[in-house]
Amino acid sequence: MFENNTLNNNNKKILIIGLGQIGYSNAEYMSSIGLDVDGFDISEKAIQRALDNKVIHNKASNFRNYDYYVICISTHRPEDMFVPYLDGLYDIARKISHEGKTDALVGIDSTITRGTSEEIKKILGHRLHVVHVPHRFYIHEQKDHGVRQTRVLGGCEPCCVKEARYFYGEMLQIPLHIVSSAEIAELTKVVENSYRFMEIAFAEELKMVCDNTSVDFNELRNAINTKWNVKIFEAQKGIGGHCLPKDSQMFLEFSKNVLVTSLIGAAKMVDKQYRFHLAKRASQEMPLTR
Repeated sequence: MFENNTLNNNNKKILIIGLGQIGYSNAEYMSSIGLDVDGFDISEKAIQRALDNKVIHNKASNFRNYDYYVICISTHRPEDMFVPYLDGLYDIARKISHEGKTDALVGIDSTITRGTSEEIKKILGHRLHVVHVPHRFYIHEQKDHGVRQTRVLGGCEPCCVKEARYFYGEMLQIPLHIVSSAEIAELTKVVENSYRFMEIAFAEELKMVCDNTSVDFNELRNAINTKWNVKIFEAQKGIGGHCLPKDSQMFLEFSKNVLVTSLIGAAKMVDKQYRFHLAKRASQEMPLTR
């Protein structure tokens, strides 16, 4: 699975907070290189899966006596995955503030809005170090795009970056791109996913134009993609999941007082129109019933 590279850091205790896909993958990788990893999640099912598969050693009953806290919780509303929601993250920070070890490192892997890391630092009173290292992970290509790939790292203070370079860079052996502030790291993930949303929306727009003008979209797309610096995506069932819709909404919130018009806003309208287009074509293709 992962290269076995046990390090001399077994006395360091790590707590993964949130054991969904990102947290589970972090725990799996860290355990595979011989680190002491515990887990915390509000879902008992998620905890049990991690214990059964031996990617964590123990379920954390509290947040005391850990050297590293890696936060991987969802940052969308439970009832609407497309809407950003940070209350759960702040609740976690308050718990760490009360129970966490002084000078421990808090690494935020979850996607967050601009300024969130500084708010976490305030909650902690800078008693612990705070960095943002936005996750990058593709489950279907874990060898090249798993936990151990180039990651952006931004800290609230120089001492935070120093601690994080040791943990992520030396202990976890993750290639790091260090930026000047946590704010730049926060925006990195939001902009990455907003840009991808826009690229997919263009493919959806082109597909609608082709469908309504009797042009073969796939043939046109394949012809265009023979150019070395162009890659038009497939147009599938609309832009799903929660990362791209949620993160592009974060970008809109970030830019709304600066721009009169927005490509991302237009892309969201295109995606909505494309979903209607698909539904309309599906209804036209349905056989008549008697």
